[in-house]
Amino acid sequence: MGEKPVKLIKKLNHFLKDECGASMVEYGVALLVVTGVGVTFMTNIGTITGATVTTACQAVNANVAC
Repeated sequence: MGEKPVKLIKKLNHFLKDECGASMVEYGVALLVVTGVGVTFMTNIGTITGATVTTACQAVNANVAC
């Protein structure tokens, strides 16, 4: 019965020394940052493009709703 806790402690120490999980977390955080920047950029481009199209439509068709 005394052998099981020793194996558990050894496995826990090995897990804590392994840095593969930390690398995965870093890549995940980097992916979230890049995704956030991309979404923000695309949202701003869409807003600017929509405003430009509306302005152009109003200039061409002054009496028609755009």
